[in-house]
Amino acid sequence: MFRSLPAPSRDWMLLLSRVVIGVVMFAHGFQKLAIDGIGQTSAGFENMSIPLAIVSASFVTVVEFAGSVLMVAGVATLLVASLELVTMAGAAIFVHIPHGIFVGDGGWELVGVLGAGLLAIAATGPGRYSVAHLMRTRESVPQQRPPAFGTT
Repeated sequence: MFRSLPAPSRDWMLLLSRVVIGVVMFAHGFQKLAIDGIGQTSAGFENMSIPLAIVSASFVTVVEFAGSVLMVAGVATLLVASLELVTMAGAAIFVHIPHGIFVGDGGWELVGVLGAGLLAIAATGPGRYSVAHLMRTRESVPQQRPPAFGTT
């Protein structure tokens, strides 16, 4: 028999998933942006034979850095998850799959697990504990207008 968790538990788990994935993606984006810099990141991409290295490095850096903040906040999660899935697919195809599964050997397990988490978030949405939910809730509450001048 299929059962899912009650809504409050599901929402807490979605929040935890968004935060964990967001922190991991932020760390990688921060490393590319602030520690290595786009130039060194681009050179690394070029050494790994990733096409259009400077464009790819810039895209991945922005998606990982800015997208992770949006993911944690729960804003535009479908868009962010989709863009991060593109980066994970690229990392798997161009770098990790030839090395097998295990991350210790340079394999695809980290990008695979992140990709699976991103797919789950894309499928379910950000959950109740998100800025998107807060914005939807505020929009659905009718705004009270003051009475027109001269009416009682």
